[in-house]
Amino acid sequence: MSNDASDRTVTSGGQSFEFDLEISELSALVSGCAIALFDADGCVTAWNAGARRLTGYDAETIVGEHYQSLFPTDARDAGRPDRLLERTRAEGTVEADGWRLGDGGSRLWVCESIATIHADGSVGVPVESTADLDGYLWVVRNRTDDHERERELCEEKAFTESVLKAQPDLLYAYDTEGELIQWNDQFERVTGYDPATTGDIDPLTFIAPEDRDLLGKAIERILEDGERITAEGRVLTTDDDRLPYEFNSARIVDDGDVLGFTGIGRDISARKTRERELERLERLNAAIRAIDDTMVTADSRDEIEAAIVETFAADDAYRFGVIGRARGVATGEGYSWEPTAWSGIDATAAAVCSSFVAPPTDADGESALETRTVQRYRSLRESPIEQWRRHAREHDYGSIAVVPISASSTPLGALVIGTDEPSAFADREQQVLQEFGGTVGHAINAMAVRRLLYQDTVVELEFESTDRGDACIRLSDDLGCKLSVDHALPLSGEVFIYYLTASGVDPDRVCDRARDDEAITDFRLIDASDDESYCECVVRNATIAETFAGYGARLQSKTVRDGVARLTVQTSSDVALHEFVDTITSAYPDSRLRSKRTVERPVKTRGDFRRTVESLLTDKQRIALEAAYHGGYFEWPTRHSNASEIADRLGIARQTFHQHLRVAQAKLLSAYFGDTD
Repeated sequence: MSNDASDRTVTSGGQSFEFDLEISELSALVSGCAIALFDADGCVTAWNAGARRLTGYDAETIVGEHYQSLFPTDARDAGRPDRLLERTRAEGTVEADGWRLGDGGSRLWVCESIATIHADGSVGVPVESTADLDGYLWVVRNRTDDHERERELCEEKAFTESVLKAQPDLLYAYDTEGELIQWNDQFERVTGYDPATTGDIDPLTFIAPEDRDLLGKAIERILEDGERITAEGRVLTTDDDRLPYEFNSARIVDDGDVLGFTGIGRDISARKTRERELERLERLNAAIRAIDDTMVTADSRDEIEAAIVETFAADDAYRFGVIGRARGVATGEGYSWEPTAWSGIDATAAAVCSSFVAPPTDADGESALETRTVQRYRSLRESPIEQWRRHAREHDYGSIAVVPISASSTPLGALVIGTDEPSAFADREQQVLQEFGGTVGHAINAMAVRRLLYQDTVVELEFESTDRGDACIRLSDDLGCKLSVDHALPLSGEVFIYYLTASGVDPDRVCDRARDDEAITDFRLIDASDDESYCECVVRNATIAETFAGYGARLQSKTVRDGVARLTVQTSSDVALHEFVDTITSAYPDSRLRSKRTVERPVKTRGDFRRTVESLLTDKQRIALEAAYHGGYFEWPTRHSNASEIADRLGIARQTFHQHLRVAQAKLLSAYFGDTD
């Protein structure tokens, strides 16, 4: 067989075949290539020097081996060699690339051409019958280095593309004419533009019109002066949304030539939201400080309420303020609310705010008076509740906050604040408003208490109740005894310490029954006789007296006999009595008001109190108390005098001094806390 690659004929099997190629074409084809001939079965019959250099196989070694021996094992197992020969017979000529094996198992990436050789000498013609096939011509180029470079480039490209896809920011590059060079997928996702239509669009097209002048000048400085620019602007989407972004851009330069500019756009929506929240929080705190100053000097609840709504309405951060008072509903269904003061809105519109205080069942919220927590309602211009949507659009507000005003767990009312922003009243602002509502409630309560203390006349109410929702009534009813409340000490709005005297019952039974009551969280027997006990119990959320505190009312006496309680309460004459009574009977339905009367109280001066105390003390008790006070016995943490030193000064025994001092202190405290005349 002739292996001369420049010859027009190839001799194989004793026959000569003439190639249908010009000599120059065949030379060009052969140059730098490996050439081999296969017989009709695909076995090597001829092997040129180029094939030997490419694969390392000598002709003596490879001739007779099948074409598939040049393939890696996985390709052979997949039947790739047979499919290539089958395609060659069907198409006449096939080009393919892939891994091939050289001598010693070396791997080569090749680009190969396989052509049919016919008995009539023609090459590269499809075979209609296997009888016409004499063999195959195999021409191969070594592309291992090119393939490796292409692989590295592909890996680099894939890595770059993965970085661009993973990048949460917008990446962009424009030439000096403002035509898009490249951007990442995030740009398309954010803007909504079709990438096929964005190439010729001016970059400022993607910016909100009101920000284009600023960013246009920034681009000029980048291209002309080479400045690195950081600027903010809103990206305009195809849906006409405006998204706040921060752009960091720089010039693209190659060998001194300005090619364009590139940069990163970062979504700063969260930052802007935090900035707005901080600004709103600062303004809210400023408004609250102004209201606090007013509450200190206010003479009435009306004055406090007017100051609150006027302060919020005057602040640019808010649209209006409406405040109203809570009234207990006698049916026990909850609280009603109606506005008593408003600003920034008219009376008719203010009345609609009651639907936010007690929201409809299909609203995403609860009654602020029931939960005692701030409720917020956002995006009201698009609210699914038709009344809210219409009201918000008519009065131009986007969000509402309902702030409960309460004292000692008793709801006194609610403040409704409206603002233009559709997503206002973030969590921190809610927390501040929650604290503010409590502050206002305590201020109103303190004012009522103060008026009660200093008024010459007060309203005295007498209630009768058999409601077992009250822990004291339950205790008396179950024990069949008489309970007298000697004192009620509020620890918080929900927790009271009661000092009780139980008569006609064994003290052990009182202890056992009290400890079984879930509302009584702690119980202690202070003193006891055969059928009477004096005890201390801590009660949570389960006594009528807890509802008094929110109105500044004071429990004068409470006696429960066999589950029937009689309570005497004093309150200021300017308290809304109907509202107060409704609150009591709503919380404890088995209660009723038996009487109401106005009581005159003598005004006691400091001198009156001093004379009362002096009348209670003996000379020895007064001297012991004065010597202890002026001698520094009560100083803390370091006493200036101890008991022995003071006793020596008085010329009495230390034990005698302690006895006089304890009795004197008891009488002093009795005059202050008790009913001693």
